[in-house]
Amino acid sequence: MGSTSSSGQFPRGASRQLTPHGGPGFRLVAPGLTSFVLCRWGGERTKVVHAVLIPLLVVLVVLMSRAPVSAAAVASAQPNRITVIGDSILTAVSWNEQPRSILEQGFADIDLQIAVCRRLTGPSCPFENQRPPNLIDLVQALGDGIGSTVVVEVGYNDPEVGFAAAVDQSVRALLAAGVRQVLWVNYHDWVPAYAQYNTILRQVVAHYSQVTIVDWQADSLNRYSWFQSDGIHLVLGGAVALATLIHQSLVDALAPAAPPPIVAHVPKTTVARVGKRFITRLRVTGGTGPFEWRVTGGPLGCGLHLRANGVLTGTPTRPERVAIHLVVSDAFGESAALQMTLTVKPRGAPR
Repeated sequence: MGSTSSSGQFPRGASRQLTPHGGPGFRLVAPGLTSFVLCRWGGERTKVVHAVLIPLLVVLVVLMSRAPVSAAAVASAQPNRITVIGDSILTAVSWNEQPRSILEQGFADIDLQIAVCRRLTGPSCPFENQRPPNLIDLVQALGDGIGSTVVVEVGYNDPEVGFAAAVDQSVRALLAAGVRQVLWVNYHDWVPAYAQYNTILRQVVAHYSQVTIVDWQADSLNRYSWFQSDGIHLVLGGAVALATLIHQSLVDALAPAAPPPIVAHVPKTTVARVGKRFITRLRVTGGTGPFEWRVTGGPLGCGLHLRANGVLTGTPTRPERVAIHLVVSDAFGESAALQMTLTVKPRGAPR
């Protein structure tokens, strides 16, 4: 995926091979987990793009590609499906029962699209004589079979030059496919380049309200035992941790939006007359129905009564002015108090 071990040596059990960039790479075999190819860019990582230029480059990339996705161009995704698009990092989850069961728990339709060496854009690096489709090609291939919620864990294999454009193009491809929300797993910055990737990712997705970053970098900080010697790929404990983080992020993202707080309002009519039938409805906004009203203090007035549905009705028998204290509760037990004054005028009194 993006680097060798911190010592610069190939880890034990690794075998050399050429990467698509012509530089050396190695295959790493983790007992009980997976084997995969770690790719290197030719020679040392380029340092042409300085940190001070990154924000300017990101803004330029986004502005150049900000043509809106028209409604006619947006496809329809599967509303109840979750699609997880990943590279070899997630093989430790998809190929092992414990972390996979954690990830899938409670979701009826979750589609794992995991491939070693996957990139966001451009040709993916080869693995076992095959190049998996990059994210954009995969989205196009899935068509209307893609889920309306997508988890993205891809990017380690992408080159630094053009990374902002790759992220932006990927988000736009997902939205054009009808995806409604994207959960993007950021990068464990074992090497400085991935710290820069996280900065670019934050800056690009800030332009898209549909994208939420799943903060794997913060969750895995100083958790050295979760990783293999390359500091990126996972052992079983790390796979369980990443699966747990993604699962909770999905639960949070798919939870029904909390209703607005319940608010009780004084009815439009608060004046009654002796001997004349009176009816008014108490009003409520927010909360979740059905609602139930009750009197908590003060008399209603002779001849009047309050129904549970908020209808105050009856025929007053004497003139008076009463202060009424009420409470309304919704289906989840949330409540709001209301104090109102009801005036009962005598017969024949002017309006």
